[in-house]
Amino acid sequence: MSYRAYITASQSIPRAMRSWYLSGRGMDSFGQHDQPISEALPEIGADELLTRVDAIGICASDAKMIRLGDEYPLFRGRDLAANPQRLGHELALTVLRIGAALSGPYRVGQRLGLQPDVYYRGERSAIGSMMAGGYTEYMTLGERILRGDAGSYALPVDDSLSYAEVALSEPWACVEAAFRPFRRLNLLSGGLLWISGHSDDFDLDMRLPSRLVVASDISARTGEQLAQQQAPVITADGLDAAQAAQRYGGGAGIDDIILFEPTARQIEGAQRALARRGALTIAGTSSPGAAGIDIGRIHYDFSGIMGTAQSSLAAVYGEAANRSELQPGGVTLVHGAGGSMGQMHILRALSLADPPRVIIATNRGRQRLRALEARFAPLAAQRGVEFQAISPRENPNQLEAAVASLGGCDDILMIFPSLAETQRMPDLLRTGGVLNLFAGVPPGQEIRLDIDRILRDGLRIIGSSGSSLADQARVLQQTAAGQLDSAGIVSAVGGLGAVKAALLAVNARRFAGKIVIYPALGDMPLRPVSNWSKAAETALLREWLGD
Repeated sequence: MSYRAYITASQSIPRAMRSWYLSGRGMDSFGQHDQPISEALPEIGADELLTRVDAIGICASDAKMIRLGDEYPLFRGRDLAANPQRLGHELALTVLRIGAALSGPYRVGQRLGLQPDVYYRGERSAIGSMMAGGYTEYMTLGERILRGDAGSYALPVDDSLSYAEVALSEPWACVEAAFRPFRRLNLLSGGLLWISGHSDDFDLDMRLPSRLVVASDISARTGEQLAQQQAPVITADGLDAAQAAQRYGGGAGIDDIILFEPTARQIEGAQRALARRGALTIAGTSSPGAAGIDIGRIHYDFSGIMGTAQSSLAAVYGEAANRSELQPGGVTLVHGAGGSMGQMHILRALSLADPPRVIIATNRGRQRLRALEARFAPLAAQRGVEFQAISPRENPNQLEAAVASLGGCDDILMIFPSLAETQRMPDLLRTGGVLNLFAGVPPGQEIRLDIDRILRDGLRIIGSSGSSLADQARVLQQTAAGQLDSAGIVSAVGGLGAVKAALLAVNARRFAGKIVIYPALGDMPLRPVSNWSKAAETALLREWLGD
């Protein structure tokens, strides 16, 4: 097969293909004798596409799936030995065959990106964990992907993009998604609202769109304001959050909770009682002290915590009071920046039309720290951004001193899931600061948070997990427009036979950036690269495939 036949999709299609499967727990259960297996090329139905896998980004979550095996949340209850899983979800594809019922929307040779977080008829069917993934040479796309709840999860892409740029649009979409509100910023229309606590210092000065309001132990003034609302109100004094959730939440939790002058214990109970995407509003002028806040729920369940010491409750809601984007001209800390995702966050920050004025990047090891300085300091200087690289392990007090000299951070991005390190971060935020939990610890993990920082300093803790079709489409558009060097983060490339070596390299942190696998390169071993681009990709494919 020549390079010309490859890019025009005029290649002959084999009867068999090579694929990597996970059949248990640990690297010994990945592949057979450290090699992919050979399996028959799948036949397609009338509503399916046969696609060629052009590039695969290696994701740390795949290494995590291998390490945990059937303990991985999406594998629980599954016998991987009897039902092995093909991993891989950062993909660039080309259409090779089209089912009869799909001839209109698709064409042979059409290039596609893929959003792996698929929802079909209300159920999640993630590619690479619940559906067969892309660690292979060819894969079929069926109804779940092509006719999902959000439409087609296969995104047509501009031919000007490299295969690596398309594959990496998925992790880049996760970075992009971290700066849009995953949590709700307003009371849920048609939701359950529980209001509790005595206070004459606050006003319910907004319309309550809830289907039901449950009021417990409220002041007379709050009762009068509730009486003016159209939403039905039930008075149920003496309830705590768990009891309110059990009695009125139907097992799903409470959508919105407003607490007046609560204790720390009441705040802790209220967060536990929230429904998924639930919002907790704390209004108080007295100090409740420190409360245990489940940061895993903030990351994975998209729950929100808002607070105010001002009289107007309306002022606590909406985008203006709940910033998600980096503060223009502010101070941004990327904590754990040495890996690929941290570098992507730095590159995105430097690509903003109005970037931060200071970016602090941390990494434990000195070698990756030097690589960060070499890569980003010149680019930061071009954008007029001060760039600092700090190793908290080698210089334990340097981070706190640097942040203090700058008056605190406006934004902190947590790139690695450490409960102990997350506990340190709120103290580094200035008034109005945002702690963004990009990497999540499991639900149930708590930090002790000074609630006064929420009430009086407007501190926010936010989190995100995954991305959407819109996020990925935005990244592809930005890359095609030259606004984002999405493939510049690539540190190594290899052929399909190098997938296991690539995953081991991720575990060993051998490469600072992303590893991209090109199945067409066969058994080509991992090759370190720098300044990866479409021209470099084309040269490698020509070298391997011939003209």
